[in-house]
Amino acid sequence: MQLGEIVYPVKCCQGMCKSSFGRVFNLIRHLYTYHTGDERHDVGVLDFSCSDANPVTEDGCIDYSGLQPAHVELDRTYLANLRSEGAAMVAGLRASSSVPYSVIPGVVDCVNSMISSTVDYVQSETVKFLRDAGVSSSVVADVDVSLKRQRDTLNEPLQFLSTRYKQDKYFDSHPLAVKPETVILGQRYETRSGVTKLVYDSCQYVSVEATLRSLLVNAQYTSMLLHDRCIPGLISDCWDGLLCKRHPLFGDPSKVGIAIQIFYDGMGTTNPLRGQSSMHNMGVFYFVVKNLPNYANSCFSNVHLMSLCYAADLKTYGYEAVLSKFVAEMQRLSSEGFVGDFPLLGTRTIYVSLLQASCDNLALNGLLGFIESFSADYFCTMCYATQADIQHKFYESDFELRTVEKHSKDIACISSSSRQVHSRGVKFDCILNKIPGFHVTQNFSLDIMHIILEGIIPTELSCIIYYLCNAHREVTLSQISARTHTFWGAVNVEQSNKPPELNPIDKPGHLYPSMKAVQAWALLKYLPLMIGDIVPASDPHWLFLSHLAELVDLLFSPVFTVGMVSYLRELIADHMIMFIDLYGSGEKAVRLKPKHHLLVHLPTVILQSGPLVGMQCLRYELKNSFFKRSSHIMCNFSNVCQTLAYRHQQNSLFSKLSSCSVRDAVIVGRSSHGSVGDYECADVLCSHFGVEKTDDMCFAKRVQRASMTYVVGHHVIVGTDEDLIFGKIEMFVCLPSSNEWFIVVSLMKTVGFNAHYHSYSVEYICPKIFKIISFDALVDHHPVCCYKKVIECKVQYFVRLPYHVVSLH
Repeated sequence: MQLGEIVYPVKCCQGMCKSSFGRVFNLIRHLYTYHTGDERHDVGVLDFSCSDANPVTEDGCIDYSGLQPAHVELDRTYLANLRSEGAAMVAGLRASSSVPYSVIPGVVDCVNSMISSTVDYVQSETVKFLRDAGVSSSVVADVDVSLKRQRDTLNEPLQFLSTRYKQDKYFDSHPLAVKPETVILGQRYETRSGVTKLVYDSCQYVSVEATLRSLLVNAQYTSMLLHDRCIPGLISDCWDGLLCKRHPLFGDPSKVGIAIQIFYDGMGTTNPLRGQSSMHNMGVFYFVVKNLPNYANSCFSNVHLMSLCYAADLKTYGYEAVLSKFVAEMQRLSSEGFVGDFPLLGTRTIYVSLLQASCDNLALNGLLGFIESFSADYFCTMCYATQADIQHKFYESDFELRTVEKHSKDIACISSSSRQVHSRGVKFDCILNKIPGFHVTQNFSLDIMHIILEGIIPTELSCIIYYLCNAHREVTLSQISARTHTFWGAVNVEQSNKPPELNPIDKPGHLYPSMKAVQAWALLKYLPLMIGDIVPASDPHWLFLSHLAELVDLLFSPVFTVGMVSYLRELIADHMIMFIDLYGSGEKAVRLKPKHHLLVHLPTVILQSGPLVGMQCLRYELKNSFFKRSSHIMCNFSNVCQTLAYRHQQNSLFSKLSSCSVRDAVIVGRSSHGSVGDYECADVLCSHFGVEKTDDMCFAKRVQRASMTYVVGHHVIVGTDEDLIFGKIEMFVCLPSSNEWFIVVSLMKTVGFNAHYHSYSVEYICPKIFKIISFDALVDHHPVCCYKKVIECKVQYFVRLPYHVVSLH
């Protein structure tokens, strides 16, 4: 008996209702709220059924041998549906990081009891009703016997999932399930209670091949994997970079090659305020499939677990012991591949290899075999920079770059000397170099989350705010705090990213309190809009803030041209020169940090590996929350790695069954239908859809697509002309005979880009000009911030972009 596939969103099929939901519970609540009086409660849920129609008696199923064929078929259908719903419920519970597995059998028992009580009640009430209606006793007796037989059939339908053992056996047998395997790292002797015994240190490894096989079963996933998004002249993905084009596997168009990117990070699993908080610290390795577009890889379901190990074991045995199985698998898959029959591909050989490793700066240096001290010379993984050099050299061409030959010489120097810890920053030869087509000196990957959001932005904002508040006294921290509160009360985007109230800055270079990466980013983006009206345009620190905002916008752009990369190279050099001129001298001088130096390599990284958003660590850092929550819930630290790896793979199974990795579905929480003529945009609707004003259509005020939530009142980028064209969302519409939703926007006039506020100045058009656009036709999928500001007694509207936008349409 196997699980079937469930597909979300779950759709309501009541009349013209177009609502859809991410969970069955939300659908049920919707039905009882809005469709109580309807005759039918149809639900567009695909089957989570069991492929084996024959019940297995030892698993708690019912023996049908005593039933008539018609009854058998009907009972099997109802029982299969009931068991399917129960399996979906249990799978959802096991996929959650907040539910202990020990409580699930109790939930199953409660559901069994509820179903049995309901069936008993229906039986007794039916017999009582027939007797009260004067039906003959013989007929009542026959009905009573039939009902008892049906009751026995439906008695405890979820018995096959009543224990943890049965659940594990049931879900582990699914063909899409990928179980972690234990890899022995070494052995040691340990004494407990006076008894010395041999203990094996191990880590958990999840096969890359098995994971990919389970993913390629999904036709939508395969289609997304194969879709060619390369546009001549644009760099929008890693496949547009020189690294893929020159790779021995990925540069061969005759082969189906899957490029993967790995990530490593250290992770704490216990409360740091309690004792022994570092005892169960772990090292976690993820991988993503770079064939997918960057927006798809930001989904948790597309960030796959590769390995889990104890941080202490990683220090003891090194990366080579933990990664040896992965390297062996990559060597085999890059040369031999694996064969299978896949949707859209047919029977093909799939080749897999490592493209790049992406980590935070400290983890990347440790993984690739470089020194982990950023206060020493030769800290950079791409060049031989020294601390003195980075203070006055601002172009990559000013530094000696690392190459394969130079790296080999550094390794040879370490091997020939037993006292030498490192040679020009190289500590050891990374095991990943054994993978064909990969070398640490050609790992063109740097993480802009840690470099920019957690490094450069807090440092430079502290300098800017310090001098604005103390030296020039243009603004005060209380003004910034008050305007931050007012601003986030007026805008309808990034509500969760509101930065905390700032503490007084005694010395430039440090921003307190510490904040999340997205909070620092939000503070930089919207600070010009918040206080721009009280700072002179000629203030040098304000000009530096505008320069920083322009640099960050460009670095986070999802699309580049070669000209943009050349401009970025000059922009970085100018920015560091401005920083030195403003803050590099005087009593409270601030030196350039190693993260400033890493900026000089970013243009090369873009040309080699594509946009920087494709290798940032934000999605991986957020993925760690699953393991942290699970460790707090399970409260079992005898073998943390094994438990967490198993729970993650159960979550991964549920994600595959519910197609969470495919992110093009539109979820509509509440929809309504009405006559087209009742709306202000009736003429545009009639023209676009070919309907009459007397026809009905479906309307909604709030929809969700992937991780983006769109609400009436949001602003989006709907097109490009000489400038970007913005529109305000008025409603979402859908034809009754279709499932495709469209956005109705009222267009805005773009006045131009205002450099002082680092935003586009826009105006509303009266009377409104409406436009209907699909989600795929949006220039950028993020809603943008439109802020109303009164300047010199005149109301003005400004739109702040999240990053530099390049139209692909």
